[in-house]
Amino acid sequence: MKKLFQLLLARRLAGTPIGLAAIFLGWLLARRKRRRRAYEAERETERVGRRYGATPFAATRGGRSRASSPR
Repeated sequence: MKKLFQLLLARRLAGTPIGLAAIFLGWLLARRKRRRRAYEAERETERVGRRYGATPFAATRGGRSRASSPR
């Protein structure tokens, strides 16, 4: 229902120059919002399961695990 309303509104606004500008501005703002959400979701998945500042290399000694060290 929402998509149908948006379609009808866009068709009505597209008939005037001011309406076209409003459609473009709305599209631009929605695009920025989608990109920001995607970026934040990507950043959130990178942090899941890791301590801040910890790297896989830092968990080992010299790149080797403690089990394989000669001591």
